[in-house]
Amino acid sequence: MKRYHLYLLAVIFLSIAVISGRFAGETAWENETASKAVSSGAGEIGGILADLLWLQLDRYHHIWMYQGNEWMTATDYLPQLWLIIKLDPTFAEAYISGGYHLSINLGHPEEGLGLLAEGIRQCPDSEKMRWERLLVLWRTDYYGSRAIQEAVWDYMTLVKEKQGLIVDPWNEANASMILEFSFEEDSLRFNHMEISERYAERCEFIRFASMNDLWRPIP
Repeated sequence: MKRYHLYLLAVIFLSIAVISGRFAGETAWENETASKAVSSGAGEIGGILADLLWLQLDRYHHIWMYQGNEWMTATDYLPQLWLIIKLDPTFAEAYISGGYHLSINLGHPEEGLGLLAEGIRQCPDSEKMRWERLLVLWRTDYYGSRAIQEAVWDYMTLVKEKQGLIVDPWNEANASMILEFSFEEDSLRFNHMEISERYAERCEFIRFASMNDLWRPIP
């Protein structure tokens, strides 16, 4: 019953947001500040509701597993993920969870990768989002080796911009490892084995340097 209460609350919020948005749009030429305040308030309420729905979804996940069900087959929670994203388009974890589940567990990589791509557009500073997308590309090989390589380089570019201050530092070495495997299998590319070996060396260097506290980003 609590689940339906949350849905009802979210629907009420969306209705109020639409009405408020229309009213603000009609009077924006008279009071632009008021319009911005309405939008800001709606965004804050949407974020709060998204957090509540996410907490409820986490509880549902644990209950589902406790009852002996296979999480890989669960699909009825997906509409709640869409609602969370609707309420808060910058909710990174919802894109990550939905994108991975659709691509890997449910076998719909096109839909899952599309969701992750939208997540990157909405959350451009989330290295976790970019890492998840390249991981899904690698595991599914849906768009081929070139897409995997470009996703890794995209991830590494963000890591460089953040000067190494990322959620999981070990993923920088893992990204090089994925490039190692990707180029090893990319037999149509000239000197693919030599390139693969270079990324293997880079992976080992980053891991060695990290373990010995030698790896420092260059400002």
